[in-house]
Amino acid sequence: MLTHEGRLRVMVADDQVVAARGAVMYLGALDFEVVGTLDDPRRLLRTFDEMRPDVVLLEPTMGPKGAAFAHVAELVSAHPEARVLALTGDLTPVSVEAALEHGCLGVVPKTCSVDALGKAVRAVAAGERHLHPKAITALLQRRQANESARAMKALSARELTVLSRVAEGLTNHEIGAELGISSDTVKTHLARTLDKLNARDRTQAVARALRLGLLA
Repeated sequence: MLTHEGRLRVMVADDQVVAARGAVMYLGALDFEVVGTLDDPRRLLRTFDEMRPDVVLLEPTMGPKGAAFAHVAELVSAHPEARVLALTGDLTPVSVEAALEHGCLGVVPKTCSVDALGKAVRAVAAGERHLHPKAITALLQRRQANESARAMKALSARELTVLSRVAEGLTNHEIGAELGISSDTVKTHLARTLDKLNARDRTQAVARALRLGLLA
């Protein structure tokens, strides 16, 4: 709940002492009230019950691997109204996805500006999902990696070879001559490749393959 002065109440959960102290200092500068800190994710639910903060600012890597996420899920299950913002130094696609899946409303890196931190805390306190641009980039990288893996699995070795020759500017006849296959067979490989990459023509197919990292 808001204090009688109208300030948002924030609880800091981080087992890195210097980082926790820095967060407390920055939150104070932003005119938030820090109602408590903790360095053990096992005390998250109990401390929340005692402090009843508007936002929990949490480093998801605290404690044993995966422990913090489990306790965030426990907290959100017990208190659906709880607002958790992950402030992390481990901004990987996996960590961002895990934070969101376990109940965090937002993710920001520890390298973010003070203003960006304030914006994130206010957004999460209002019940809004908030991802820092770097967190969004991490998710997009994950999505691209997944798309690339699916496309790589879908395309046969021959289809990739044909597409690589298309990228080099060879015609169907030239590709066929190099690979010892007919132009019609080259067309068949390309048609299947366009379908698998959902591309309208060979140029778009090459562009998408390059974006997905299928072609060097």
